[in-house]
Order: sequence, then C-alpha cells, then structure tokens
Amino acid sequence: AEQGNRILARYGTSLEDSGDGSLAYKVLVGIALLFVGMALLLLVSANWEDIPRAVRMLGLVGTTLALNGIGVYQHLKREAGLGWLFVGCISYGASIMLIAQIYHLGEHYPDGLFYWALGITPMAVLVRSRVLALLMLAVAMLWLLNEGKFSPPWQMLLFIGAALGVARQVRSAGLNVVTVAVTVSWLNILLAWFYGYPWRPDFDTGHFTMNMGLLALLFMVGHRLAPSEDAHIRRTATLLSLWSLRGYLIFLVPFTFADAFEAYLRELQGFADAGLWLGLAAAVPAGWLAIRDSAAHPLSRGLVMGVPLLLVLFHGMQWEAIAIPMTIMVNLLALVSAIVLIQQGLEKGFSQYFYSGVGLLLLLAMIRYVDLVGDYVGGAVMFLIAAAILYSAARYWRDRQPGAGEKADE
Repeated sequence: AEQGNRILARYGTSLEDSGDGSLAYKVLVGIALLFVGMALLLLVSANWEDIPRAVRMLGLVGTTLALNGIGVYQHLKREAGLGWLFVGCISYGASIMLIAQIYHLGEHYPDGLFYWALGITPMAVLVRSRVLALLMLAVAMLWLLNEGKFSPPWQMLLFIGAALGVARQVRSAGLNVVTVAVTVSWLNILLAWFYGYPWRPDFDTGHFTMNMGLLALLFMVGHRLAPSEDAHIRRTATLLSLWSLRGYLIFLVPFTFADAFEAYLRELQGFADAGLWLGLAAAVPAGWLAIRDSAAHPLSRGLVMGVPLLLVLFHGMQWEAIAIPMTIMVNLLALVSAIVLIQQGLEKGFSQYFYSGVGLLLLLAMIRYVDLVGDYVGGAVMFLIAAAILYSAARYWRDRQPGAGEKADE
C-alpha cells in the first residue's frame, strides 16, 4: 500500500481517493470550469473598452501568474496541478495577444506565437508533462507555419529538442512520434526556403525525393529499435514503422497514374537538386540498416536498399525514357505491397497491416475503375462491393481472433 500510494501520488491521487476518480466526474468538472471561464471572458469582453489600460494589463498578468502559481504549488505538493498549469499556459498565450492589441504591437504577428511556445517550454520541461509538451509543439507548429512564410524558422530546433527531452523523461512513445512528425515538417519548410531564398519559400518536386528517403530511414529505424528491452522504445519503434509504412502507401497511390509520374520526373532539377542530396542523406543510412537487419521482411528490405538507386535514377535520366516503365512498376509494387501486408497481418496477428492491405487493394481497384471506365452506376456498384469486402474482412479478422467462438456463444 505504501508503494502504491507513492506511485499514485505522482498522478494526484491515492488508494483511498475513490470519490472523484471517475472519468465522468473529471469531464463534468472540466466542463464546469470551462463555462466559468467563458462567463468571465464574456463579461470582460463586453466591458473591455471601458477598463483602463493599466487595469487590463495588470489583470492579464495577474491572472496568468495566479494560475501558474497555483499549478506549480500543487505540483510541488505532488497534487493534481497539471490542469492549472495547462490553463495557465493558455492564459499566457491569450495575455500576449491581448497586450499586443492594447498597445498595438502587431508588426510581425508570428512573434506572439513564438513567445507563447517559448514560455510553455520551461514549464513543460520542469514538470515533465506530456500534455504541456504537446501544447508547446502545437503552438510551435502554428508559429512554424506562419513564420515559414517570412524567414527560415531555425528556432524550431529548440522546441524539438525540448519535446524529445520530455518524451525521454516520461517515456512517452506517442510524444516521440509526434516530435518526429514535427521535425519532418520543419525539414520540408527549410528545404522550401533553400529553393526560394531569399524571397519566399518555394515548394518543389524535390520535396517528394527528400520525403522518400526520410520514410525509408524512419521505417528502418523502427525495425532497428523493435527488439529493445525498453517498453517505450519498442512502442516508439512500432509507431514509427507503422506510420512510415502508411506514408509510403500514400506516396505510392498518386504515382500509379502515368500523368502524375511524368509531371514529377519532368520538374526534377537533376543532380543539382538539394532534395536529392537530402533524400540520399536519409536513404543511404536506411539502406545500410536494411542490409544489417535480417529480421525485416525481404520485400521491405529490398525496397529500402533500392531507394538510393531509384532517387539517383529519377534525377539522372530523361523522364521520357522511364516514365511509363516506372508507372507500371509502381502499380505492380502497390499490388504486391497490399498482398504482403495482408499476409503479414494474418501471419503475425497485426490488424493494422491486415486492414491496410485490404484498404490498399480496394483503393487501387477503385481508382483504376474511375480512371478507365468512370460511369456513375458502375462507381456505385464498386462502392457497394468495397463495402461488402471491408465488412467481410472485419468479420473474418474478428472470427479468427483467439476466443472468438466462446464470445459468440456467450
């Protein structure tokens, strides 16, 4: 009991605390607090212009300090202070915006988002909170998308490092994967600035090349980390492999059309393309990991090892010579990938692989039908057939799970 109370104290509860532990209670209390906050905001908004500037300023600063002070105090006492800190961080961001409005400080509006995320960062690191780290990344991502229109957002590296630090401390696989996704977005914006510097970001076909290499690297890193003895590393590896695989499938579908593949090859900048070299910087280590990882499926290993060669081929050859052959190869590759995913899902018991394979097969069938025939009645029939196949696949997967017969009898 003593050890249990020490563990539960980290989450603001105890073995004796059974009165308010239900999710419904917490949801209702949270909604009640939200309504109180909305009422206060409406009252303040209705009389905003009648309140003196100094009073508005002190009210905003005082509210932010009070909320964060209560949160820090409760956190130090090992009580549930995270909610107060979360609301305090929201209040901090709102105060930045309102103070800028009061004093007409709006020359470069992304600065407000930057200082908001910057203020959340030390709080997230000090209390080691996944929720605050995700809030920091969300605000930083908004800043990235807005600041990226005006200048290269190099400062994003600070938020990425802080999020990875929190993820390591709290052993969060989800936060790791979200941070990786944010990092990929940041690299894409930096590449866009390389193409368009110094005037504006310019998104080019080289982005596809870079992301092909990044997907291959993330997939193999996931496979490499999978045997780890650390549970959260294994979970991170699973999520990385799964989402990079889904990204690979999304990339394949547009290139099953000859026009899309021709447009991609026609716009490439040859060996001078920065996207090629960034893609190779990721694809070559991925190929090396694929050579060393004998546990991965032979198809995935072969694809990853072939990515560097394909990237060089795309950028180095005349598009007229390889567009049609490569389109045919991509269609065959998509078909084989779907079959392998279904097979691996059944063999290893991974529902994500099984359903991804079934979904990819149906998608390929439907886009080929629309591309070649495309009438409304036939399309409706195709949708009905797809629905029947998905329903049958779901029933099949459910019935083959252990204990399915006993549950059906009950």
